[in-house]
Amino acid sequence: MEVIEQERIRRRFSQAVNTYDDHADAQKRICAHLVQLLTVYTSSHFRRVLEIGCGSGGFTRLLKQECQIEEWVLNDLCETWQSAIEELFPSATPLFLAGDAERLAFPGTFDLIASASALQWMKDLPRFLHKLSSTLSPGGMLAFNTFTPDNLHEIKELTGEGLTYPTAGQLREWLSTYFRIVHEEEGNIALTFRHPLEVLRHLKYTGVTANASCVWTRGKQERFCRDYQERFSSADGGVTLTYRPLYILVVKR
Repeated sequence: MEVIEQERIRRRFSQAVNTYDDHADAQKRICAHLVQLLTVYTSSHFRRVLEIGCGSGGFTRLLKQECQIEEWVLNDLCETWQSAIEELFPSATPLFLAGDAERLAFPGTFDLIASASALQWMKDLPRFLHKLSSTLSPGGMLAFNTFTPDNLHEIKELTGEGLTYPTAGQLREWLSTYFRIVHEEEGNIALTFRHPLEVLRHLKYTGVTANASCVWTRGKQERFCRDYQERFSSADGGVTLTYRPLYILVVKR
């Protein structure tokens, strides 16, 4: 698994604070589906919940609406999201832990650990899954999504850049030691944009390619737009960008 520069990721997501919610269409759909799965497979009542990578609070908000949660602990790499989280809890601010979830020590144990579109950024996901298992109460649930290897294939094919995602089989292998799989599901979210430049803006404004090191010269951008239009055009004359989420719910053994 490739080593990801955490400081670059933190900086890119921090820069997206004011634009993320307006452009995170795919991420919002993923959050909604994860919460729906929780309502199907659990009682929706949790004593202590840890959310990894809470960001602007889109997933947090839905969890609040659909689940009964007595105590929250929220984590994100970027401390700049804390004020947005606090606005969701006007009467009692939850504990917000800013920093690298792989390095942080989380207080106590939890009966739910939830994470939407964040675990793909972990440097050592198998080790992190082990850490989460030790942070769950017996019979506690881990509910998360990552993405399949063909996620954002359009960008990877044209730029050669992108995360290396584990396959569903690899994830099952890593999880099987500590967890029993309750639900596994692959999704497909195809977004349409009028022009390839809008795709680049979407990626920038959501921090999705926070690990990218590409320097966009004018010539490189023109070639990208031309090739993108030729290879990934949509029926309505625009272009597509494809997210491939992988949803997983597991229970600690």
